[in-house]
Amino acid sequence: MVPPIMFESHLYIFKTLATALQAEGHEAQLLLSEDRAAPASPRYGLQRYAGLFNSSAADRFLQDKVSNIFSGRLTFLELFDILDYYSQNCDAVVGSVEVMTRLKEARFDLLLVDPNEMCGFVIAHILGVKYAVFSTGLWFPAEVGAPAPLSYVPEFNSLLTDRMSLGQRMANTAVYLVQRFGVHYIALPKYDRIMKKHGVAPRAAMADLVQGSQLWMLCTDMALEFPRPTLPHVVYIGGILTRPPNPLPQVSTVGGGGLCSLILHIRQFVFSSY
Repeated sequence: MVPPIMFESHLYIFKTLATALQAEGHEAQLLLSEDRAAPASPRYGLQRYAGLFNSSAADRFLQDKVSNIFSGRLTFLELFDILDYYSQNCDAVVGSVEVMTRLKEARFDLLLVDPNEMCGFVIAHILGVKYAVFSTGLWFPAEVGAPAPLSYVPEFNSLLTDRMSLGQRMANTAVYLVQRFGVHYIALPKYDRIMKKHGVAPRAAMADLVQGSQLWMLCTDMALEFPRPTLPHVVYIGGILTRPPNPLPQVSTVGGGGLCSLILHIRQFVFSSY
């Protein structure tokens, strides 16, 4: 599994997936930087490498980005800065002969990739193994077969709703085109250059690797999403982190004290669910 180098929530989801795989008899391993806080567990193994961030540095970095956005700096500029760190880290991983040799010797059957950390596509290609994508958001929707109809699905950072006038639909289309341009001519070429730099063979375009996944799992619920066309290899699997609810307590009478008791039971039930 190749979680992002930051965003602890993503790492928590991958730990949950590893636990589920271990329960089914599989051996799961997480590829993490040496200084990232992730204690050993019988539910998964750890493959370490020398990365750019430890957990505290990653948290500070993200807090700075969020602060800049709330201070008025354009969101896409901050995202491109994050992407630059992703590509630098990927360069270090792919360029490490020791790490890549160790991963090849492990003979993995499958890689689970988070598209937030696109280096997973490159690693899977180098190892020559199949890969599936687990996404916590609709990253690359048009590229993977879950496009958003621009007439009623607002693009990320467009500040629009699903009820748009003609002018707003044109603005939404413009945002869509800018984002597609950014993906294909700014984001993906960074990884093309990394593969070329380290002589990755056989040669493959990053766009083809993104589209080459046989399964895209989108961690979002269809009931919370805008209706959109999709393809059979795109699966919505929201609720990965939810737990079975505790049964409500039996209350025989509801008087003055009984009502207070009922309220306390409800509060206890609500807080135990988180």
